[in-house]
Amino acid sequence: MTQQIHISDVRTFRQCRRKWDWTSRLRSNLESIAPYPPFFTGKAIHAALEMYYQHKDTFEETLQEYFKREEENLAKLGALWPQEVEQIAEQIDLIQGIMEHYTIWQSYDKTKYSDGNLEFVDMEIDFEVPLFIEQQGNPVMFAGRMDGLVKHTPSGEYWIWEAKTTRSIQELLNSLANDEQSGMYLWAARQLFPNLPIKGVLYNIMRKKAPMVPKSVISGGLSTNLSIDTTSYYFKYCAKQMFGWELDETVEEEYGDFLQALSAKNDTKFFMRYPVYRSQTELDNLVYNIRSTAAEMLDPKIAVYPCPSWNTCNFCSFRSPCITMNAGGNYESLLEAEYQVRESQTSMRSDDNGS
Repeated sequence: MTQQIHISDVRTFRQCRRKWDWTSRLRSNLESIAPYPPFFTGKAIHAALEMYYQHKDTFEETLQEYFKREEENLAKLGALWPQEVEQIAEQIDLIQGIMEHYTIWQSYDKTKYSDGNLEFVDMEIDFEVPLFIEQQGNPVMFAGRMDGLVKHTPSGEYWIWEAKTTRSIQELLNSLANDEQSGMYLWAARQLFPNLPIKGVLYNIMRKKAPMVPKSVISGGLSTNLSIDTTSYYFKYCAKQMFGWELDETVEEEYGDFLQALSAKNDTKFFMRYPVYRSQTELDNLVYNIRSTAAEMLDPKIAVYPCPSWNTCNFCSFRSPCITMNAGGNYESLLEAEYQVRESQTSMRSDDNGS
């Protein structure tokens, strides 16, 4: 029987083998029944981006359909706690604020990898490629789902499109050189599309924060306090909406110096297109490490044990049964009552950074 290795499984295996034993497709393949708001946010934004770039559906249309579908799915689980209802409502407001801001950013973005310079070839690409190792005579495959494949039309270069949501763009940028998921997806894409000049991974980075609306002042204008957590293009949008101005030039005349300072301070803190190249040596080393980990994961005699730490345990969705198991309690009943077998690959998405 052919086995599939997914990067999410590799990450979890290296982090905590007990959690991996419960969550992996190779093992119990469980997920929590209770909704986790940060994952809800990431999945909704991915869905909106896919439908917009693949089918030209508006973000508003896609999100309303997504929220309705998720509401129906949550209703099947029974009544939510008031706190859960409040958290989901907060995330919906956040998602709508982010996507409105993203739409405004698109119209102002004139950088090299702006939408106007990209052709979206395909979105949400399921793939399976040989990992070039075997288990009991059967090939082991590396599988996953790429966010997309785009072409930079001025140069003719192709890029793996990777959408990321994060609490801090700068923190995420600091981690991209070691991003195994995108590196492995690039390696897989070059096998899938050997005739395309795929240069690297183009990250579409979105901060999980809605912009602040500028405050009105007594004089009748808008506050020019630089501590405001917003962008120059959103400030322009708000000014035009509030005062009925049609042209950007009108806003520039009134707030030019402030907008220039705000742009330098904040305009790269909410959205960014960021290209990352990988040398063949980097990819070779990455694939070697993944193969080595995969061999351990597929070993039927592999030891399964927890790896407790503050970072690992405090945000783990399996914390309750794990602690119960450590105490010798009936953790099986918790697994049966609070978890379910995962239905699809898309629900495995765990590529968000932060909450």
